[in-house]
Amino acid sequence: MARSLRLAYPDATLIGVDYSSRSSGIHAPVFDDVWIQQPWARLDLDAYAASLRDHLEPEDSFWISCLDLEILWMAQVLGPHPRLLTPSVDALDRITKPAVPAHKGLPVNIPPFISTTEQDWALNTFCRRHGWKIWLKGPYYDAVQVNWWPSFLALRTAFQSTWGTENLFLQAHVRGLEESVSFSAYQGRLLEAVHMVKRDITLEGKTWGGHIEDPVPEFLDPLRDIVSALKWTGGAELKMIRNPAGELFLMEMNPRFPAWIHGATIAGRNLVGRLVEAASGIPMCPAEQQSNEFARIVLEMPVRAGYPIPPLQEPLNGSQHHAGKYPSGMPMLAQRLQAMRSLDRPAATLEPEPLPSPAAVPASFIEDILGANLDNVQTPHRILLPRTAARSFNQLAVAASAASSSACAVRAAYSIKTNPDERLIELARNAGFLAEAISELEVGQALNQGFLPEQIILNGPAKAWPNPTSAYPVHAIFCDSVDELRQVVERVVSGDDFAEFIGVRLRGPQLISRFGIPVYSRLIFHEMIDLLRALPRRVRLGCHFHIASSNFGFGQWWQLYDSSLRCAKSIESCTDRSVECVDIGGGWFPDDFESELVPKLGDAVRQAREALPNLRVFVLEPGRAMVQHSMAVAMRVLEVRNYMGYPKDIVVDGSIAELPLAWQFPHRILERDSKTGEWQPMPRGMARILGRLCMEDDIVAPNVQLRADIKEGELLAICDAGAYESSMAYTFGRGKSNGL
Repeated sequence: MARSLRLAYPDATLIGVDYSSRSSGIHAPVFDDVWIQQPWARLDLDAYAASLRDHLEPEDSFWISCLDLEILWMAQVLGPHPRLLTPSVDALDRITKPAVPAHKGLPVNIPPFISTTEQDWALNTFCRRHGWKIWLKGPYYDAVQVNWWPSFLALRTAFQSTWGTENLFLQAHVRGLEESVSFSAYQGRLLEAVHMVKRDITLEGKTWGGHIEDPVPEFLDPLRDIVSALKWTGGAELKMIRNPAGELFLMEMNPRFPAWIHGATIAGRNLVGRLVEAASGIPMCPAEQQSNEFARIVLEMPVRAGYPIPPLQEPLNGSQHHAGKYPSGMPMLAQRLQAMRSLDRPAATLEPEPLPSPAAVPASFIEDILGANLDNVQTPHRILLPRTAARSFNQLAVAASAASSSACAVRAAYSIKTNPDERLIELARNAGFLAEAISELEVGQALNQGFLPEQIILNGPAKAWPNPTSAYPVHAIFCDSVDELRQVVERVVSGDDFAEFIGVRLRGPQLISRFGIPVYSRLIFHEMIDLLRALPRRVRLGCHFHIASSNFGFGQWWQLYDSSLRCAKSIESCTDRSVECVDIGGGWFPDDFESELVPKLGDAVRQAREALPNLRVFVLEPGRAMVQHSMAVAMRVLEVRNYMGYPKDIVVDGSIAELPLAWQFPHRILERDSKTGEWQPMPRGMARILGRLCMEDDIVAPNVQLRADIKEGELLAICDAGAYESSMAYTFGRGKSNGL
């Protein structure tokens, strides 16, 4: 920006202002002088505001800020000023991220987003719905990609600490190429605008080269109306992404000139000079077009006399780090403004934000917990929620029956490994499910519960552990490797009657997994085909596909499902045999399974039959989707830890030994009122539920709101604990070995 000003006004006095001597820009020779202020944490804001008014008093003195939060603070304390070339408070209110209310009329979309002040259950749902292609963003600066729940929790805590606010947001990723429109305006009059398409970027996504052109009329005309309505003064940048379909998505609107703005001057469009010209009435020197493209480089320059670069401080771990992402101290200013309760709603009243409603739980949760008689049990205690569990099994049984036809039966198979509780296996058998087992021990459990061998599916890499199963023939065996397939084929050829269906678990090129046969390898694919050809005709072929949708999202799951069907079709072509059984695995979050897969089950079966006309059996293997929400863990409060008179943490008799996946996804929590006996959902807040174990990571829940009158001995129920939370629980801290 300073270089553009120097070209526009060669004789002007340019003074650079910053809040740290670590800011490298103060050494640029374009400045006649620099003013280094106290860091924002120590700066007397009232005195500084008075000093700014004095500096703006001369009619030939102008101030252009390059810092978003400085612009906000100046708008608040200085108000509209003809020589303060930044937007007003009202205008800033209208461009707040992520909704950018002022964008109406522009040919852009706003990507889906959600505030992180919402309940964790809703945030996790948002992330899954968008396939974990998510960005966590601060209210003014910072954006980082989030790919799973634990990383989100850590990053949210770091962002809250950095910016002094909980008002962060999650935004869905938009695939495409980045471009921007930057403009200059004075008192509601659009002076000039340029369209910049990025040609090169840094690892952090910053512009390192770009192409400058005129905005199209379809964009420029509504932009002119917006500038007028906002009475905008100053520079701005609308940062956008154009997706492969050509649609523009507005990511944010920054209230300042972008760092690449001199690239526009190189293209003959000096937006900074135009702003000063409009404010001062002094004609600027015309900008000469040198190129319509620019590249940014790094230059070494002498350090300004009197402003030596401070030495680096060595961190505690002994490694050297960058001196700071924000040497101008924006996090410090953000925290000061937040402390003054003027950051988030600068033009509004300052009543406290209402807390979001607690995550709702099905009525059956509370009905089932009330029937558990928890006053007479030793906690921690795992509770089966029988109505909740029965509803899930019955719902899928009905859906499978509806999707079946005389040509193709649709069967559900309960994944025993998810939770081998006898009561759940009985529910599965009563609902007409098959049983899916990954070991001889699980096969034995299924047989003991009344399943017949022909109702059992064998999957996984170690089916015969600890001893080969004698309960043959089973319904289906899906081989996890070519070596296992070879062993199975040899035994079948020798006369063993293993299963009605023998098949393979497919691993396509899109999957990073240890499971399945890598069919993308030409050599391995050919070897697999030769082995399947060797199977006697009395054995029917099957294919198994498994990927956890909770890790990849719906869209990618359906794409991989389609890919697996095409692979199965290739197996048919290469073996000259029909694939008569398709088995799709689980890994579905219960809410997603109910809302996304069950309603589309009929469509999925039709898609499979179109690809494989001789398909006779379609198997769906849910585990987590059936039982995650079918159990809760009851805990009692052992200790209430107060801070300044309010409960900050509670210690409970439960732990991550009973909830080993406590950090993998949020759990809905119910608390019982000791006075009324009513169970109510626990809201989100800043307190923690700490487990009983002597382990740093034994935090049962990190973000809860505790009642001011919570007492020792009160009961909590941690819900959504019926899947791997149950089967993977361990005995740490109980004074006994694990039995191995």
